Amino acid sequence: MSRAFTLVAIGIIVLLLISSALLLIPFGAGGGDDDIDDDIVRVTPGAEVARLETAIADDPDDIDSMVVLAEVLANSGRISESFPWFERAIEQRPDDATLRLAFGRALQRSGNSFDAELQLKRAVELDPASSAPPFYLGLFYESQEPPDTDAALEWYQRAIDAAPDSLIAGQARDRLAALNPGASPVSTP
Repeated sequence: MSRAFTLVAIGIIVLLLISSALLLIPFGAGGGDDDIDDDIVRVTPGAEVARLETAIADDPDDIDSMVVLAEVLANSGRISESFPWFERAIEQRPDDATLRLAFGRALQRSGNSFDAELQLKRAVELDPASSAPPFYLGLFYESQEPPDTDAALEWYQRAIDAAPDSLIAGQARDRLAALNPGASPVSTP
């Protein structure tokens, strides 16, 4: 796997964990001279998994909890345990591009390239206006052994074309520049 992909993945995981933790801190906690309770709620992945499993047991149709559980498992090193949850959620939301993208990325991290590619391409089909699926397909092709640089360049360009002003388009431009120094991205019609 390329160093850039690894850094991007680590950054996303850290941001997800921090943002999840911030949601669990009571409003106003930790500050000042007022009489606010300063106890901070601490959450571990294991406790979150247990909470989500309980929520799903109470409501087997709670797709949002299934998706969050799959993401927590995938991002805490329990990738293979996340697959049944992703699959259950996809059965209920087969046209959810974001879900397909998350599942594809988890499959890729597990080394399941064939299924990862299928999920990522399905995400592109479901949401052609989004820059995220083509960007992650670019990372997918760049991380193959040997790297498929031509395919990576094509998908990075498609990410730029989908949403030229997006943050992901900026990352795609950086990857294009790293793979093809001196060339400038050209928009396709």
